Amino acid sequence: MFQIHTIPNMERFLSLVARSRGRVLLHLPDNSQHDLKEDSALRQLFQSMEPGREGVRISLSDPSDIPAFINYIIGI
Repeated sequence: MFQIHTIPNMERFLSLVARSRGRVLLHLPDNSQHDLKEDSALRQLFQSMEPGREGVRISLSDPSDIPAFINYIIGI
């Protein structure tokens, strides 16, 4: 699971989500999980939000997606 505190380029992040092989789950404070890749309404809501101090938590169902997300997080 990743905790992201800033998303400097939302378009690039959502493109990464779309290209991922597996599910990209957004973990909400109520302990529910929603797939950013499959839920277009959630993606629209996600675009308008700021992670803030708490950040946002995501997890990936396919381990082969991890390197691309790490590269995004560290700015490569």
